[in-house]
Amino acid sequence: MRERPPALPPRVRSHHRVSSDATRSGTRRSGDEGSVLALRSARTKPNPRPSASRISTRQRSVASSRQSPRPRNRLLVVLAVLIGVLAAVLTQVGAIQIAAKGVELREEGARQWTRTARLSSDRGTIFDRNGEELAMSVPASTVSINPRLITDPEATLATLMAILPLNEDKVASLRNEMHTKERGFVYVARQIPTEIGAQISGLRMIGVNVDPEARRVLPGGDTGRSVIGRTDIDGSGIAGLEMQYEDLLTGSGGEVTRQVAPGGRSIPGTEEVSRRPVPGDDLVVTIDRSIQFSCEQALINQVSRIGAKGATCVVMDTRNGEIYAMASVRRNPESGHVEVSSGNFAMVDADEPGSVAKVITVAAALDLGVVTPETVFSVPWREQYYDDLLSDAWQHPELDWSVSDILVTSSNIGTIKIWEQIGRERHWNYLREFGLGEPTALGFPGESGGILKNWTDLWGSERVTVSYGQGLASTSMQLAAAVNVIANNGVYVEPRLVKSVIDSEGTVTDLPPSATRQVVSAKAAGQVRDMLIDVVCVGTAKEARVGNFTVAGKTGTGLKAQPNGTYLNEFGQRVYYASFVGFFPAEDPQITLLITVDEPPAGSRDRFGGTAAAPVFARMAPTIVHERNIQPPENSVGCENR
Repeated sequence: MRERPPALPPRVRSHHRVSSDATRSGTRRSGDEGSVLALRSARTKPNPRPSASRISTRQRSVASSRQSPRPRNRLLVVLAVLIGVLAAVLTQVGAIQIAAKGVELREEGARQWTRTARLSSDRGTIFDRNGEELAMSVPASTVSINPRLITDPEATLATLMAILPLNEDKVASLRNEMHTKERGFVYVARQIPTEIGAQISGLRMIGVNVDPEARRVLPGGDTGRSVIGRTDIDGSGIAGLEMQYEDLLTGSGGEVTRQVAPGGRSIPGTEEVSRRPVPGDDLVVTIDRSIQFSCEQALINQVSRIGAKGATCVVMDTRNGEIYAMASVRRNPESGHVEVSSGNFAMVDADEPGSVAKVITVAAALDLGVVTPETVFSVPWREQYYDDLLSDAWQHPELDWSVSDILVTSSNIGTIKIWEQIGRERHWNYLREFGLGEPTALGFPGESGGILKNWTDLWGSERVTVSYGQGLASTSMQLAAAVNVIANNGVYVEPRLVKSVIDSEGTVTDLPPSATRQVVSAKAAGQVRDMLIDVVCVGTAKEARVGNFTVAGKTGTGLKAQPNGTYLNEFGQRVYYASFVGFFPAEDPQITLLITVDEPPAGSRDRFGGTAAAPVFARMAPTIVHERNIQPPENSVGCENR
């Protein structure tokens, strides 16, 4: 039986079919031999005439090879574009990172999810010379709202009204803000006690914020407030020393940042102090709080008793110019009560010094040597000068008075006769050397320089009245410093109000001592000092005597110029300004004390310097003696032995 040939693979089968077809068209061979030959021929010999299917495949291959560059080019173009775009993006990113605009963009991005709050610095403390606080900052709380976050305005407002003393206008304003929701921050109450702030904070009301904020206080109440000045609600100095030393007291604030969630709510635990605040420096002033308080109380009592408008007081260390007290009191026009004023009238108000200016005229004449204390002048009680008939304060016959007599009795006409020996220009120069006509070295805000016309600008009788204190004006501080020249052996010493500065590290820096200048000789100053002792012992200032101490001083009864250009008010009455400036112990002066009384009653005995101001000097001196531990010198003679 003939065996069947093994099955051929598909490809062989295909070739087998082709070969069979070819065999049918060409020479036929029979049997297995023909099949084997045909198979071998199909494997070894290529077909000289390809079939239609093979021609079609080759054509597609050739066509494909001709069209293949197009997709490749497209890919290259796309790749080039992508590279160009990427390069442009990288260039822009680099520019943003390097250029200043990048900082702005980063900050803008940070602002969207962070908030920065200012940390206020602690304001420096103002101490008196003994370390007692005159002004200091204490913790307080400030309540504010964010109306946009408040969901129940009426309930929130009712709660705040129950805790805080809000007036009707404030309540109406807050209600409007809560309903309109136009703003995101509104103050409710500022600088309230911390315990009230803690109470509100504990309620955790949505949209209600409680923040710490310092409050400026005077531990001594009103003591010294006319000198210390005040700050505004934001803690900035707006008057007095608070204003003058604002930059030094303020320090520099800090900053704290925190992250916020959508809606502006803070994320707990994200607060970070980016810049710590630096507290302001402390001031140590020359004021003695005890002497300042005593001075203010003495003025209040005197002004209340006699019915005056106000008064000032200046207590000065004779040798170094340090101010122990500088007080101003005023009668409240609404209540009628006399109180410590917020304004420092001892520095900002200028009035005619009256007869106190005679001290300068006599000292100048003695210093020039044109007179001696014993030089005698014939003095009538009145005399014609230019267009005015000038007179003394009282009527008397024409008398022969020495220079000493003229000063002790405070004669206007006698002072003019002494002034005539000096001359107008030289007298004006002495007034300037004694510190009149320009502000002191204190640099106090709003300080007046007084009024002192150049000698060439004086006309008529004012050419001579300046010799006894009319036709010029000075502040209380200027007048005290001027008379202090006599107490200090003829040396002018600039007033001094600040002793030292203490920085945030506790380092104490003393300020330079006061500048000085010799104005008159020590001899001339001593001669005038002896005359001023007699003014207190036997002259117009008897009510200024002080126990075991010898006091030297001079009274002044000036007239206040009125808006109508005269010394008469709308009622036709003269308006007075009374003063007394003295120093003690006269044998070794240590304290110079000035008292002025503004507008004492015109029709009473208390309108004079000897009756309105000198008694206050006598009441103040024992307090100063005690606080400064001043002892009478061994050579003290007192009025009884003169």
